[in-house]
Amino acid sequence: MPVKIFSIPKRLGGSDIFIGGSSKSFIRPFIPGASQRCPCREGRDNALRFRLALTIFVVLVLGAHSLFADTVSLTPVADTSIAEVAPSNNAGARSWLDIGDNMHLQRNRALIKFDIAGNIPAHARISSATLWLTVTGIPADGYAVGSFDLHRLLRTWGEGTNNPISSPGQGTPATVGEADWLSPLELTTNVWTAPGGAPVYDYAAAVTGSQIVYDTSAAYNPYAFPDPASDQSLMLADVQLWLDQPAANFGWILICEDETVASTARRLGSREDPTDAPLLDISYTPPITSATRAGNLFQLGFPAQAGQGYAIEFANTLSGANAWQTLTNIPPQLVDTNLVITDTITGFARFYRLRTE
Repeated sequence: MPVKIFSIPKRLGGSDIFIGGSSKSFIRPFIPGASQRCPCREGRDNALRFRLALTIFVVLVLGAHSLFADTVSLTPVADTSIAEVAPSNNAGARSWLDIGDNMHLQRNRALIKFDIAGNIPAHARISSATLWLTVTGIPADGYAVGSFDLHRLLRTWGEGTNNPISSPGQGTPATVGEADWLSPLELTTNVWTAPGGAPVYDYAAAVTGSQIVYDTSAAYNPYAFPDPASDQSLMLADVQLWLDQPAANFGWILICEDETVASTARRLGSREDPTDAPLLDISYTPPITSATRAGNLFQLGFPAQAGQGYAIEFANTLSGANAWQTLTNIPPQLVDTNLVITDTITGFARFYRLRTE
């Protein structure tokens, strides 16, 4: 059936388009009475190490419909360490991050940022978020167990491109716009309120998430922030904030909870590490405004972002490599637009997928 587009009354602050036609990712069928828990990661070993495109799933069976939460696994868009032992140096392109105190009580802190708004649709609701960090090195002369805290950063900083060959642990002199112990953007008018950053002014005083960090043992590694047994609310709040207000996304700073204890230093894999990069797992509910079925007519509504193309696909079964078919492709809209897709369905079940292009 040819796709038809109709104008319908304006709502939710944008223009609305009604798309009609006849009706393709991973989803399990909706079975009445069965558990509908969305498959999600139980640990980093099962996590995908690449960014997933936006996908919204809807399943219709015998007149009922079910919406499934989606997940993304993100690697950082920027990360670096700042070191008290080399206060004017940067090591932003190094394959590890330094955190904690060395044996001389010289402090290290890590900065890390993820692109939330570029990977999760606007207006989605965050339901879970876990940061996985992998310890790749400990002090050669012994280590002290340390608790480490994530704090939301309140100002911009520069990752830097330094990857020193000699004295790699200390980096090399920071150039314009690179973060170091003294400044988030070296050789500019920007400086940390206190060297290494200060609570309230440079980062939020509240702790987003904590974890006790031991060593490289597989019994502990990688480490989940926040600790799964602790309060998750501030982690969810940070990620939701960065989705709703991308301009407020400066990432986190990772700080040892007690910086008066020597030898809490650890090396963590950075985003340049091909196997142990930080990973942020996020589950969210897509911003579907409506999903209804009346008889053999199904309608799905969602807010489309300006400049973003979408594809709506369907399948009558999930078996077979070519189960998915295209219902329609929606070109990028000039403004934020509320879309309503309609389809005439037949048979026992139909599976729908909405994805970005």
